[in-house]
Amino acid sequence: MHPPPKRARAVAEGEIKIQREPEAGAASATRGKNQQFQSRAVSIKVYMGMVQFVSMVWRRLLRKRWVLGIVFGLSLIYFLTSTFKQEERTVRDRNLLQVQEHEPIMWKVQFSLGNSSQRSNQCRNSVQGKLFITDELGYICERNDVLVNGCCNVNVPSAKLYSCDSCLPNGCCSVYEYCVSCCLQPNKQLLLERFLNRAAIAFQNLFMAVEDHFELCLAKCRTSSQSVQHENTYRDPIAKYCYGEYPPELLPI
Repeated sequence: MHPPPKRARAVAEGEIKIQREPEAGAASATRGKNQQFQSRAVSIKVYMGMVQFVSMVWRRLLRKRWVLGIVFGLSLIYFLTSTFKQEERTVRDRNLLQVQEHEPIMWKVQFSLGNSSQRSNQCRNSVQGKLFITDELGYICERNDVLVNGCCNVNVPSAKLYSCDSCLPNGCCSVYEYCVSCCLQPNKQLLLERFLNRAAIAFQNLFMAVEDHFELCLAKCRTSSQSVQHENTYRDPIAKYCYGEYPPELLPI
């Protein structure tokens, strides 16, 4: 037989080479995946070994009394530090309302009986209550019993004058409108004047704008930084509206 022509032989060799190239690529990809898997397996083994080692060391340490003593001592130090910080916050909050060494503030509050400049025509009121409304005369009534002029209808059973329902002896109430109504009692004037004279500088911006007894009670009964502890919880979650001189009592955590 005659040997195949050169052209035919070259074509055959090219086909064999083309067939071998995909096989080589597949083998290389398989080796890469195997290496990645082996690397992950090694990492997992190392991690598990470290965890087991740390766990073993920790168990052995806990068996030693001096380690338990250190843990107890650190816990005691943390507890005492937290307690002292809480006490400092309490003292600081109470001192906010103490006498400050500065010139007396020229308050614009005018105290007059009834507080209404247009008693027979219109009444200002607390506006925001969903259930109750307090007008500037000191009446508190259900929202449905407010007249078109803003005053409470004094002829309905729900209307009460200078009511301190829901209020505690310290001047803190659980309902904002009752706080305002109780604050409007004429005999509260001296208490409010004393508070204004002793108010800390931090309260100047809040109370400098009020002009009469009613506006003062509206502002005083609103919750403020004095009503909360740790910036996110009320000192007293129930009686949190206060017209008195001091913030609500600090409840234990």
